[in-house]
Amino acid sequence: MLHEQQTPITPLVINGPWTREARERAIAEEVKLAYIEYFRKAVKTRNWLPWDDLPLREMEQYGHLLSEDTVTLVESFLGVEDYVGDYVEDTINIVHGKRERRNIQLQWGAEESKHAEAWELVLLHSGRRTKEQLESYRDQVAEHRWTMYENHPGFDTPLGVAAYAMVQERATYFNYEELRKRIRSEYGLPEHSTEEERKRGKQIGAAAAFKIVGVDEIAHHGMFLRVIDIYKRYLPYETLDMVFRVLNGFNMPALHILPNAEELKASLERTKLYTPLKHGRFVANPVLDAMGFNNKRALERAVQHAKLLPTGLGPEHVAIGRDGEFVISMQPDAEVEAA
Repeated sequence: MLHEQQTPITPLVINGPWTREARERAIAEEVKLAYIEYFRKAVKTRNWLPWDDLPLREMEQYGHLLSEDTVTLVESFLGVEDYVGDYVEDTINIVHGKRERRNIQLQWGAEESKHAEAWELVLLHSGRRTKEQLESYRDQVAEHRWTMYENHPGFDTPLGVAAYAMVQERATYFNYEELRKRIRSEYGLPEHSTEEERKRGKQIGAAAAFKIVGVDEIAHHGMFLRVIDIYKRYLPYETLDMVFRVLNGFNMPALHILPNAEELKASLERTKLYTPLKHGRFVANPVLDAMGFNNKRALERAVQHAKLLPTGLGPEHVAIGRDGEFVISMQPDAEVEAA
């Protein structure tokens, strides 16, 4: 009796990565490429110097118009930016062995180090603080050491510091944009650049400093957003869960240990520069949108569903919809499209 010949069953081969080690290698390789692209663009398009590229004489001309609250806010941001050395040192220790992440922190730190110098120049040339006052303030800032573990417990992992930085840089960009607008108002200028400013390519006085530094901050946000996107594709549950926890427990760094913390608190209350409502609308929501989610509820749904993903599926098999629903294809060469 003849038996009908059957087509042999072959196992489905998934291109990977399957193992934790393979996923980590893939993340490292993609982050390295992202760093190279970021570094090239940073050097070519944002290579400015605070001592040479800021309109210091205009700061002297307009400085008397700045309100005491504005001066307090600038001084406080100077203090926050002065903790960049602690942040870089702490983060490099946290990402130990991950060369691509170390290099990002080194480049980020080099760019951030210019920001404190910019705020010192704003205060000095606006005639609102003397050199001696600024040196004393910065010395007081240096008396305290900032660490991720102490100030943001639970985020002191390579993934955690990237997720925190992604949100924090967006928040810093928003704060600097708000303060730029406030400075322009106190200068008697419209919110946006005048025709003369557009022609010369630079805003007036301290507003120019906040505009230039703001461009740095949104670029930094974009860099860490890209890092998180890479992690999300290879380690979806861990990444989404960390982002959810960062958004739930976020607070700006070092505010409570500044020498003028009480004055800052009072100025923030009076100016309403940064409120919970503004954080949600202009920081958290844009972060969620950039990550591909409609809202925080969608992110929470994605965290829960990520727990149920079959093990071993690579990013070519999984996509996330804007409502937090996962779409999975078991065919390795099939196109996965989010619903």
